[in-house]
Amino acid sequence: ARKIQVLLPDIAETLQDANKDIRMKALLVFRNVVGHMKRKAASCIALQLSEKLLPLFDDECSQLRELTIHLSKDLMKAVVCCHKKRMKNKVWRVLVPLFFHMSDQTQSVAK
Repeated sequence: ARKIQVLLPDIAETLQDANKDIRMKALLVFRNVVGHMKRKAASCIALQLSEKLLPLFDDECSQLRELTIHLSKDLMKAVVCCHKKRMKNKVWRVLVPLFFHMSDQTQSVAK
């Protein structure tokens, strides 16, 4: 996980890509890497990445929306005490899109 941390900013930029497969693979990489990082390092990544995830909550692809929701959950769990207040502010911006997806036609996304 340490070696790939250098690539994380570039991988984060692929979340803006038009190709949904590339964005999905980037989300999977982040889920995997964050899961293997120490909490302090993962916490810093979580703060930076949470902003980039906002547009993905409204993507037309239900699989992409679901992966985004799961990654957001993982990122919130990864935040350590010193970053909690800043993350809380970012989470508030995520709650509105999440609320609207509670009635999503795709059950796994709504769940």
